Amino acid sequence: MSTSNPIQRELEKLNEQWEDFISSKLPILRWHFSPDDIELGLGFIKTKEQLDEKNPELFIHLHAEFISAETFSYTLAEEMNSMIEEGIADALLEETESQTPATTDHDWIKPDLRDSRTGYNALFRSCIGALRAFEDYVHYIVIVITPSVIKNAQQYTHWWDQCCEINSRYQWPDNLKLVFFDTEKNSSLATLAREKSQHLHSLDAPVNMNEAIKAVLKEADDGSPNAAFRNITVDLQKAVGKQDKPAIEKLAAAAIALAQEHHWLDMWAVTLLTRAAGYLNLQLHDSALADYRIAHTIAAQGEQENIPGCNKLRLQALVCEGTCLFSAGRFEDAANAYAKGAQLAESQQDLLMTLEGWRMTSFCMERASYTKVAWEYGMKALDAGSKMDEQQRAQSTLPFLGQALLRISPNGDIDHHIKHRFDDLLGEGWLQKIESMTC
Repeated sequence: MSTSNPIQRELEKLNEQWEDFISSKLPILRWHFSPDDIELGLGFIKTKEQLDEKNPELFIHLHAEFISAETFSYTLAEEMNSMIEEGIADALLEETESQTPATTDHDWIKPDLRDSRTGYNALFRSCIGALRAFEDYVHYIVIVITPSVIKNAQQYTHWWDQCCEINSRYQWPDNLKLVFFDTEKNSSLATLAREKSQHLHSLDAPVNMNEAIKAVLKEADDGSPNAAFRNITVDLQKAVGKQDKPAIEKLAAAAIALAQEHHWLDMWAVTLLTRAAGYLNLQLHDSALADYRIAHTIAAQGEQENIPGCNKLRLQALVCEGTCLFSAGRFEDAANAYAKGAQLAESQQDLLMTLEGWRMTSFCMERASYTKVAWEYGMKALDAGSKMDEQQRAQSTLPFLGQALLRISPNGDIDHHIKHRFDDLLGEGWLQKIESMTC
């Protein structure tokens, strides 16, 4: 009997399926997970990304947005080559800092894709280049493709169909594998898998995240109030996901009672925020708003008592209040909540949330038709964004702010100034990228 924990046992099931795919000799895997179980699939990929003696397979997980079939392959190729380049640079830096000899000798050179005839040509040229450079060290190179956004599901299916067609004409190397996930049992991708079974291996993941979590909690249940609270919270989160109002209210009441009894102010606030999210999903704005405001009060009390995390929960409650009011169409009230959130974030030296708070304050005022005021708040957001380092800016909503400021700017001269300012902060091409995402 396995001594691993329940989550590890689910991952072991996936590893067995992975070996089934490898033994099939097919180049492409469609892996079907239920929406509740997809995190297990992503977790499995994360474990396989750790290249070592026990795992001689090089997994490269790509997340490029699927905007169109014409551009996707080229975008994947660029993302893949950048990841390899960064990985090699990080390894060299680590070896230099630790003064250890290089562990991997390779002749990988970032390919020049400018003369590629098609996007597919760019992608497979990049894959072949990686295979040739690392084939002495890995059994397979596995390209896992999970787009962060899929703009057109029909075109996305067609893209995979074209991969099958390319394999039928050229039969790419046996040690190159492509993998994608599907969360619909009878999707167009499932149909494609049946039609192209000579190229595309299809598997239904035999895992159950909910049961695994229950098993973990059962093993950790020592009869304490903490264990009871954890069990209730897991069920509450599932009830929120299912939009089961009676269960949400029953479970939240039980969790709050425990939190009150033991003076767990942070957990009390977390429970209120969770119940409020459930109400918001059900479009019960007044109920959600009440919970967000009580959560703010409870978190503020916890902050006064120096309970760790309550300062962040207080900020979260304010931002969520703004989201709730915005969803209800109460734009001026939402702007007020977001502005308070921005001020609190600024006092906590949280630049990302300061930017987001002022950006949403600006957007709310724009929706309320107060364009001049919206511009002023937008400039506050820009001031926060300007203080970020490059990595923070890349993870922020700064491009959306730039798009909004161009939309509400007073005149053309200011348009030019704003565009130049954001080019400096985000690099040229930021506007085209954000417009392609929001069109």
